[in-house]
Amino acid sequence: GMFAFRILHTVPYSNEPAANDVIAKLHSFITANVLIGAALVISFRQFGGKPIDCMVPTDFTPSWTQYAETYCWSQETYWVPFTSVVAGLTDADKAEKKVSYYQWMPFFLLFEAACFKVPCLIWKYFASQSGMRIGEILRLSSSDTNGVPEVKKSNVEALGVHLNGALRFHKILNHRKLIPHKILRFLNVKYSTYYVTLIYFIAKIAFLLNIGVQIKMLEKCVLPHSDEDHLAVKTWKMLVQGNETWKENGMFPRVTLCDFETRDMGNVQTHTIQCLLLMNVFTEKIFLILWTWYMTLAAFTALNIVSWSWSMMSETSQLHFLVSHLDMSDVTIDKNKMNQAEKVTRFLSLYLGSDGMLVLFLVSQHSDVVFTSELVANLWNSFNLVEQQRMALKKMNQFVELQQKMMNSSNQEIDAAAIEMTRVKRALSVEKMENGMKKFDDSSSDESKVSQMSKRKKSKQQNKTNS
Repeated sequence: GMFAFRILHTVPYSNEPAANDVIAKLHSFITANVLIGAALVISFRQFGGKPIDCMVPTDFTPSWTQYAETYCWSQETYWVPFTSVVAGLTDADKAEKKVSYYQWMPFFLLFEAACFKVPCLIWKYFASQSGMRIGEILRLSSSDTNGVPEVKKSNVEALGVHLNGALRFHKILNHRKLIPHKILRFLNVKYSTYYVTLIYFIAKIAFLLNIGVQIKMLEKCVLPHSDEDHLAVKTWKMLVQGNETWKENGMFPRVTLCDFETRDMGNVQTHTIQCLLLMNVFTEKIFLILWTWYMTLAAFTALNIVSWSWSMMSETSQLHFLVSHLDMSDVTIDKNKMNQAEKVTRFLSLYLGSDGMLVLFLVSQHSDVVFTSELVANLWNSFNLVEQQRMALKKMNQFVELQQKMMNSSNQEIDAAAIEMTRVKRALSVEKMENGMKKFDDSSSDESKVSQMSKRKKSKQQNKTNS
């Protein structure tokens, strides 16, 4: 239910060209509206006039004539060359020659118009899920009121705030490595910094695929039994050279045949009448115009995809875009060319990303160069503010790390001094102990000497007494 509501919500804005680029305008706005107009013209001719005129037998009443023409219009007719014999044709031969597209041309054209709207609806729906309101951004960029300086300044500031918030949101998700959808991880692509770019590329490819399908449908549905590969080319040659007509090739025949049966007094009678399809004159011209326009549109779309891919994938092209618009604004980047290139590269890769660059490209297509330059300058100033905060935080972290290193080194020196003091104390205590032991040894040797001397004295005295 919510999905259907979102789809229906995008429909009222599908005709607003300000939200599309040039190729999207050509597909979803101009081509779709031309197809709708052609369908209305043919419908008016079919339902408001007389789409078929048949040559009936002379005994037919007006009511029978009306019945025959209505029947042949609704039940299809078949084409047979004037040089062929109708009587010998089988039902299979008639089925191969059926001309059945003219009744459905209005519906076929309306279906084609709807197909040309689909890629734009895909872009509008999925781009709205990114957080960047691309439609509002482009409408503000292309507003006629931007001629007033105050209004333009207000719009630039509003867009700057919106883009800064969206870009910062995606950067925070990537920096913190948040994963909103842990099971269906492919749904996380809309939180990436390249989501809008991816959807834009898918829409471009859808435009090209659709135009290719429409070319084949136009050939196969309008002339399903034709074996010609280049039917439109052959038809153009037929018109220009005038050497081949529908009477020989059966393309968009004006005169066809119709078989129908009637009951008369219980008897069934088969009638073959000749009918004039004036509608095929319009159908032929519409077919040729549409085929030529489709081929031209396919070429433009393919070239646009190549050009856009180069712009989005070439860093040189993106840097040139940013530098040129910054130079046209009042912003001073850096006098040093090396520093300037480095700063702009950081601005592109770390701040804008693919989605931010895509938005600036789209804004440049929808507004004048002054508005785009002021918006780029606004984003550049916001980037510089973020860079200044980052550099301040980096310097603070470096200071804290340096202080921590100094504290760690001081603690190590204190620990080394304490160890050294302990070692010295231990050395001193050992030396004292050694000195004490030495003194003790010296004192004990002195006592032994005294005792020896006393013994010698005693022995001498005894010798004297004996003598």
